Amino acid sequence: MNKTFASTAILAALMTVSGAAAAAQLKNDRFYVGGGINDNDVDGADATGYQFFGGYELPADIGRADTAIEVGYWNSGDFDVNTPAGRRESDAEGLWANGVVSLPLSGSVDLIGRAGADFGDDDGLMAGGGLGFNLGPRVQVRGEYVVRDQTDSVQANLVYSF
Repeated sequence: MNKTFASTAILAALMTVSGAAAAAQLKNDRFYVGGGINDNDVDGADATGYQFFGGYELPADIGRADTAIEVGYWNSGDFDVNTPAGRRESDAEGLWANGVVSLPLSGSVDLIGRAGADFGDDDGLMAGGGLGFNLGPRVQVRGEYVVRDQTDSVQANLVYSF
């Protein structure tokens, strides 16, 4: 990915999160922000990266499940990839958007599912699922497994709700 696109993607993601935080001052019970680390696998090559995102809880729920939309930025970290020409470093990054469903399993644990699209180096569909552990009324730790077209990720995120 060229540096101009990477800078633009980071700026757009930061503006999204900042906009969500600013809007949260007006409607402070539906916006949230988060970020964390990810362990990524592409064809047996492993790398550790990061992500950050902003979300909005939709007023429409499905039974007991809450619904939300999330947008974020993801970076896979650097992979050491074997090619016919030898080893080289590679990475993937980009913006993504997902619909998220969260089903409370107990007072402190939620089952999380997501589906959407990645608009970066690993563009295409993405989906995943995992668990959210509520540490308080505004803080949640999430563990998720997310699959993109070429990259499988195990993610750990900290989420703060406004």
